[in-house]
Amino acid sequence: MRDSTMSVPTSREGQWRAHREREVIAAFAEITTEALTTTPLENLLGLLGKQLCHLLGVTRCSVYLRGEDNRFRGAAGYCEQDGDISAAVQAQEAGIPGDRFSREVIESAAPVLINDVARDPRPHRRTMEYWHVRAMLGVPLVFDGKVIGLIFVDNVEQDHVYSDEDVALAELFARLGAIFLRQAMLNAHLKRKAAQVVRQKNMLAYLADVHQKLTNAVLDGASIQTVVTLLGELSAKPVVLYDEDFRVLAWAAPPGLKMAEAPALAPRVRELPSVKETLATLSASRPSAVVPHTLAVGLGRRHLMCRLVIEGQPSGYLGIVEVGRSLEHRDSKLAEHGATVLSLQILSERRQAEAEGQAREDYLSDLLHSTRDAEQLARRGPQFGVDLSRPHVLVRFVLDAGSQNVSVSAGRKLVIRRLAAAPGLANPAAVSLPGAVIALLRLPEGGGPEDLRETIGQVRSSLSPRLHIHTAVISAVCRAAEDFPLAHRELREIDELARSFGWRGGVLTADELGLFRVIASSGRVKEAVHFAHGFLESLRSDQDDTLLDTWRAFVQAEGRVQATATELGVHENTIRYRLGKIKRLIGRDPSGLDCLLQARMAFQILDLAGW
Repeated sequence: MRDSTMSVPTSREGQWRAHREREVIAAFAEITTEALTTTPLENLLGLLGKQLCHLLGVTRCSVYLRGEDNRFRGAAGYCEQDGDISAAVQAQEAGIPGDRFSREVIESAAPVLINDVARDPRPHRRTMEYWHVRAMLGVPLVFDGKVIGLIFVDNVEQDHVYSDEDVALAELFARLGAIFLRQAMLNAHLKRKAAQVVRQKNMLAYLADVHQKLTNAVLDGASIQTVVTLLGELSAKPVVLYDEDFRVLAWAAPPGLKMAEAPALAPRVRELPSVKETLATLSASRPSAVVPHTLAVGLGRRHLMCRLVIEGQPSGYLGIVEVGRSLEHRDSKLAEHGATVLSLQILSERRQAEAEGQAREDYLSDLLHSTRDAEQLARRGPQFGVDLSRPHVLVRFVLDAGSQNVSVSAGRKLVIRRLAAAPGLANPAAVSLPGAVIALLRLPEGGGPEDLRETIGQVRSSLSPRLHIHTAVISAVCRAAEDFPLAHRELREIDELARSFGWRGGVLTADELGLFRVIASSGRVKEAVHFAHGFLESLRSDQDDTLLDTWRAFVQAEGRVQATATELGVHENTIRYRLGKIKRLIGRDPSGLDCLLQARMAFQILDLAGW
């Protein structure tokens, strides 16, 4: 009888357990449907917690997921009174310091029940007070022996008695839920991977299109400006190409933006420590970055800056400006691809310019040394921008040996660049020789060597201190190919003459030396200086240099009184009076041809000697 009475409760208990298990299975029918669809993971977690609440007869739940850093962050929540409370739960984290309740669930991988939260030391006190929890059940979601999530259930501001069967039912529910959760997480991961593959495929297709368009443009002979314009069209944003000093080399912007000037990176932004550091770290391994990283008042627009590297050396920047549309990941790929194409194009142009420059230098060398037929030199001239039927001069820039801080080729390029920038000097060519740079200049219409003196002097001054030029000498006019070797030889002789006198003046012309060059080239420098001093000694004993200066001006004016008076700003009679005094002092007529020639030579000697 006792056995019979004992068997009845057991049978009823079995029926009750079977009934509760069927409830669990029924609860998972809806969860299964959701898990097989494209329902977001957050919704599935909320449904999982909601179904557990209904099974246990409670009103609130919160679900936490384990991240890659092993921290349990809030993922979803449900409350019978408030509905979806996921946003509030997502601001929470389980297992933090002071939350021994959650740690026990995680470490034991088993349900943990607290019937009196207010008196139990394990829960995080502030969290329990915030949620007004009286009693709570924590259930782990365990898959393959690892806790991948947590579910907490309670009644809002009410006590609740959880039986052992409730705890067992919750554990069973959590085991099944972990399987579905793991599958849902795997599905979500696969969807993210698939979306990533699609994005990568689209990016590759985009880059392939970019590559084809840029390559075709370059093969069609597009200029750097054309490539920059194409980049602007592909990005639908302004694009700016800078040199290493942030000077704008080229830029383009969509027509709809109606920009009148390049939206360049402002100097005040470039000087910000964060921006300077970011730009300094750009390299082949990290070619692009956004500056400033975050916008602030007064900083203008954000710029995606990409480094140009040519032959291993930093050679400028390519910038895409955030105007109209936000910067995207593909903009960085476009900038990097565009920077590569522009680097190759700039390198190609440099190589072409160097080749053309070398060819012009070889041609000028042939012209100076008469190594080719004159007719052939005249015929080849136009391809180098040289028309030998027009009058030209040679300019010899004599360099200070041992005091240069640039290479020979760099010095030649500096000279060419400054000459090309000077007004009236079209298409200059130059060749490097030991201790000198020889430039070929076409004379302005109706001009002569003397007309170039001031311009050459300005060029000489502008080259300092990068290039130390001892002196500059302008040759006589060359009107045919045969004239250039002679002019070159005369420049060498004048250079040697200037060196022998120790002259470090500015600019000389071959014509102004005249007969003096022939006499002084004999090499008897001391005798020449002695002659000059002796010839002018009688005037040096005068109280001031008025008579000496008057005679010098008179000689330069070729013996014309009116021109001398105009030069000195005095009356003609004053000049005649002074010439009379000069005649008495030297005992000779200063206007005589012989005296004029000797005086001219004496003044030239003293000028060269630095007296």
